[in-house]
Amino acid sequence: MHLIDVTNSYRDLVHSQLNSTDVNYVKVYSLGNTSVVYTESDKAIGIAIENHDRRVRKDEVEFIIKRLIKERDPSYLVTFDKSQRVVEIHVDK
Repeated sequence: MHLIDVTNSYRDLVHSQLNSTDVNYVKVYSLGNTSVVYTESDKAIGIAIENHDRRVRKDEVEFIIKRLIKERDPSYLVTFDKSQRVVEIHVDK
């Protein structure tokens, strides 16, 4: 699995996140058909994972956590929607 930085292709999303929320850092990644939006503020890190074609797999979630959260033993909350096509990861700083 490879995370590919596609932030430049999502200028409007990045611009709206920076202007309408308290986040100060936004990155967008592609993991094949799965999109990953990483946001960081002074208080928390948020990661949204979405796949329109199928459920997000647990190994994808674990891979993303390992690659994007730099803390040694992070404490995080993972939330799946009913269809498991959207996953949110929240990390308090």
